Amino acid sequence: MKTSVIILFSIIFNTYVFSQKGFEDQLEYKATYQLTAKLDSTDSDFVKSEEMLLFIGNEVSTFSSKGMNLENSLKISGNTGSTSKAALTEFHYIIVKDAKNKKMYYTHKIVDDNFFYSQELNPFNWAILEETKAILNYECQKAVTSFAGRKYFAWFTTEIPISEGPYKFNGLPGLIVEIYDTEEDYTFKLIGFEKLEPKILLKLKLKNYIEIDKSKLLDLWHEYKSDPFMYINNPNVTISPEIHKKYQMTFKKMLEQRNNPIELK
Repeated sequence: MKTSVIILFSIIFNTYVFSQKGFEDQLEYKATYQLTAKLDSTDSDFVKSEEMLLFIGNEVSTFSSKGMNLENSLKISGNTGSTSKAALTEFHYIIVKDAKNKKMYYTHKIVDDNFFYSQELNPFNWAILEETKAILNYECQKAVTSFAGRKYFAWFTTEIPISEGPYKFNGLPGLIVEIYDTEEDYTFKLIGFEKLEPKILLKLKLKNYIEIDKSKLLDLWHEYKSDPFMYINNPNVTISPEIHKKYQMTFKKMLEQRNNPIELK
């Protein structure tokens, strides 16, 4: 059977970091997680929930929201992505973990500009505890770590001996089945795991991405979300000052409701 092709996104990091022109790997597994996030620290009822997808290959994995996969015209086994409401997402990043080079890349697109920052693949100092329990018929063991201003509890299973997990998490002797911070502001729960038959060829052409500091990227994203109209480079799109001001007030309110990011520092 002809090997299916998955193209998650096309980027070339415009930097000396890569000696190769891109990634190519065979994706063997897909793990689906349900993310529940309390985005407003002042309102416990303001909760967002989305499906997140982790594709795992021999050396490379990718993690993003299901909506981001659709937005980027993800093609799996002939299914073409959609730009419909199904592609809407609160989480606009794509994380690439490169086991061979022990690097992790956080990528983000703002209008027509593509950015990324890199960090160590496994920055986690895990403590594995004796506590165990069954989750989804997997025997799981508890672990604890701290990352980016939060303390996390994770449940992993050696029945799936893959040192991977949702978001940036990895480094345990088995797949992370569930992970949440102590305040339960962010909770990832595995809801599906499958072996891909046939394997899927992953091609990442790394092009036209700009390396940037994490703090600068967050500042740019905040500026954009504060006033997206300032980033519209289309002479055919005009807006009156009065309407623009009303939109600015709406954007401000939306930002105020998203004051609880997953990484606090």
